[in-house]
Amino acid sequence: MTLDLGDGAYGGIAVWSGEQTWVEIEVREAYKRHYLIIRPALCRIRGGGGVALKTLLKVAAAMAAAADHNTGQNSRLKNDTLMERTGYCKSTVQRAKLALKMLGVATEVLRGRLRRWKDRGDGLGSERMASYRVGDKSRGWASVWALHPRKPVDQTRRSVDGSIQMAPHPSRGHSLDHSSPREVSNTKRSVEKRAASRRPETRGQREKAAANRKGVLLAARWLGSPRTGAWAREHTSRGWGPALAESAAHGWTAADLNDTIDTWAAAHRVTPTPKSPIAFVRWLLGQQDLAFPPHVLAQIAFDQEKAERERQVAEFAAERARYADAAGPDSPGRRAARTAIAEHTALINQRRRERRQREAQQEWVARAELVARRRKDRRG
Repeated sequence: MTLDLGDGAYGGIAVWSGEQTWVEIEVREAYKRHYLIIRPALCRIRGGGGVALKTLLKVAAAMAAAADHNTGQNSRLKNDTLMERTGYCKSTVQRAKLALKMLGVATEVLRGRLRRWKDRGDGLGSERMASYRVGDKSRGWASVWALHPRKPVDQTRRSVDGSIQMAPHPSRGHSLDHSSPREVSNTKRSVEKRAASRRPETRGQREKAAANRKGVLLAARWLGSPRTGAWAREHTSRGWGPALAESAAHGWTAADLNDTIDTWAAAHRVTPTPKSPIAFVRWLLGQQDLAFPPHVLAQIAFDQEKAERERQVAEFAAERARYADAAGPDSPGRRAARTAIAEHTALINQRRRERRQREAQQEWVARAELVARRRKDRRG
């Protein structure tokens, strides 16, 4: 049983671009840019220390899994449920939820409260009795959250003389730099000396960035393949990018990665369940010749087999052509050959008969001598 929030409950709240994008990009970037700003207030409100990025991402992932897939709204999870799914204590879960709210990536549309016992005359009646009637033994309503991208700095507009004027830009801006810069004035000299932030300065850095982009693309296709094991999805395509950058540069495909893993598993008779998936794949690819992906080796073997079949067909065709060009059975050459064969066969048969006659004569003479010698022995 859920509480109906009514129309317009999510008015003015942006929808997200997807669960993974919200957790891995929106929450992570908001934490890196603004956590040091909100940390004093967070510690003052909740007491104790702050919240680590790993903890925040785990709580955010649990909340995102319960939200609407298309909008990121209607995330209703009790603290007990979040504690069970994340393994953190109640104070840590509450501190993480408050941090998400203060970072501007989540909005608490309805704050959790106990269900009403008495009818207050507002048409809602007794919420607890209504819950019992439908078999719901819960005594409270969980908070309802909307998960969304970080709110823009400027959300107000004002009209001056019929034209819409934007609010003045805040002095601190989105990209807050906590360092103390030496140059505070944007003079011509200081602007010329400074370079664009995060710009690849060298050719090696540009090539590395391009290679990482190819690795991210290969990882996205690999993670989207139904053959890929569930253990590989513990990391996002962005996390897999550096590990697969070199393979992508040599033209590896998602099928090549799965074929390599399946071959290794069949050779060792195990099912891959690595504790560190990225380290395992790095090690396995290090054992391969990346210049020859499996699909390239398969194509080479196929081409070799095709060439061998074509060679055999050509030899057979040449043999048939040679027989086709041979003389007929009644040609003079074939008649002469048959005559020579017959004469040679007759000569061989005659020599065999003569040899048999000589052997029979020798055997008869030897037998006669043996008989004569035995008769002489008897007489003596």
